[in-house]
Amino acid sequence: MVGRGARAVGAALVVGVVALLGACGAQEPDVPEGAVHLRSGEPVEVDGLTLTAANFGEESISLIASDGQDYDDAVDLTVGRAGEVKGRTFELVAVDVEGSGDDVVEESGQAWVLATD
Repeated sequence: MVGRGARAVGAALVVGVVALLGACGAQEPDVPEGAVHLRSGEPVEVDGLTLTAANFGEESISLIASDGQDYDDAVDLTVGRAGEVKGRTFELVAVDVEGSGDDVVEESGQAWVLATD
């Protein structure tokens, strides 16, 4: 039989572990309202285009766009700079990846883009 003290310690330990895991979780960057959240290789529909992020760097991505009619188009974007793809202009506002330099884990990549037109 477990005493009250042991249960209280166990409960406190569980609460502490949950709080620690929550604090260690990935924090989304502060991005402007309306920014589109992209995950590596996962297509997202935006105003008649299908956008996919690939080729992640610490502050860059390739943004691939499809309109379902022609060939896909792509543009390389760097944080804070805009680029045009399929007649639309997008600015890369944030990138989140695991690793750095040549050790970036592509599959972990997340990016936020903002349509600027």
